[in-house]
Formats: sequence, C-alpha cells, structure tokens
Amino acid sequence: MSKLQLKFEIPKNGWLPTNFKTSDFELNFIISNVPENPTDKLCESLILTLNGIETEICWNLEPDCYFIELKPSGKVIDLIISKSGGISKKRNLIYKLTGGFETIILPMYRSLKKLNSLEFDKTDWKKIDQTKMNILTELVTERKNYLQHRL
Repeated sequence: MSKLQLKFEIPKNGWLPTNFKTSDFELNFIISNVPENPTDKLCESLILTLNGIETEICWNLEPDCYFIELKPSGKVIDLIISKSGGISKKRNLIYKLTGGFETIILPMYRSLKKLNSLEFDKTDWKKIDQTKMNILTELVTERKNYLQHRL
C-alpha cells in the first residue's frame, strides 16, 4: 500500500507551495489562501474523516482548483483528487488512493503540524487554528493508542 507524503513549503504572499506524493504519483502546486485557508480546511476535514464523515476540500490555484475528497468506510479511506477549471466547473479525476489511518490520515496530520511549526510572517499565511489542531491531535492520539493496544 502506498503511503502518501504531503509537504508544505514556506508560504509567501498568500501562496503555499505544496508537494503531494505517493510511490506512483506526484503533484506539485501552489495553493492560495483565498477564499478560505486551505490548511485550516484540511485540519477540519481530517477531524471529520476520523469521525467517519465524508469531506471535501477545495484548494484554489486561481483560476484552477484541486478538490481533495476523503471518504471513510470502516477502517478504509478513499482519497480522491480531481481538478477543475474553477470552483463550479466540471471536475476531472487525477488520482485515487485507498488506504487507512496510517497511510492517509497520519502523514497529512504530520504535515499540518510541521507547517504550524514553521516560522513565517502572519501576512503571508495564517497558522492553523490552535483549537482545531488540538482536537485533531487528540483524535490522532486516540486512534494511535487504539491501534497499538490491538496488536
């Protein structure tokens, strides 16, 4: 099973260089923080996914958009990336990854934590809301403990 890597670089002027990579796929892009902060949305989406709720994030590239869908079903999570020429335009599937907590959620969570620890100007990018990050950290810790005690 392919474990994903999500890497955020230092944001500048409302733009966040991003690399999404698995063993058979790689996507480099720069996301905008307009109309909403995509890293905050990713944090919210991971919280929802860990609670068994399907979710979708729009990462705006102005004018194009990447849509990241997370669809949990039991222990399995489908991550689907599609691209569109704008928020309301037709979408084209780019990539689909089926995995679980350790291959999808954990790497994305770690990427958010790392981004929040980087030093950058508040005018360039807003840090992820600490309350949301604390909720996500708690859910991730619970899931890790559950998985460790099952072994």
